Amino acid sequence: MAFRHTNELPLGDKIFRIELASDDDITVTLTLIGWREGRQGAPLASGTLTMPLADVPTLRIALNRGLRALALAADVAEPIPDRDILRELFPGHGAPWVPRHEEDLTQRFHAGETIARIAARFGRTPDSVRTKLRELGHDPRRPEYCPPDGCLSWSRYVSPALVGSAAPQEG
Repeated sequence: MAFRHTNELPLGDKIFRIELASDDDITVTLTLIGWREGRQGAPLASGTLTMPLADVPTLRIALNRGLRALALAADVAEPIPDRDILRELFPGHGAPWVPRHEEDLTQRFHAGETIARIAARFGRTPDSVRTKLRELGHDPRRPEYCPPDGCLSWSRYVSPALVGSAAPQEG
């Protein structure tokens, strides 16, 4: 059974067309073309790949990992993929944080490592790293800031105002 599937994905001011086609059900040809909106004559990306149909799942994983590594190296944001892809790309996604990882996260953050690289190290999304930093009392936009009682001092379940209210009141 021969097939042809074309999908156009608008991402910002760029449009990518991905076409999958097979004439013999043994091989599949993937064609990719990308251009800026309004400038279809000047492609940003183009290429064709022909491979055995049985290797498509492996190629998908390889492309996801390769493109993700490239995005991390360039420190660029990426769109949030579907849930099943999240688990594949981010093995730590949804797993609880353990104290040792919280300490390592804080040390890396204060050492100036980017959020994207920290997220890759822990197998988590950049948003989950930012959220954990906020829970630990850090501002992800300001690595130089540290809570008054030191790193990892604030409970994630108590607001900073309540922690300060435990001090004896002068009367």
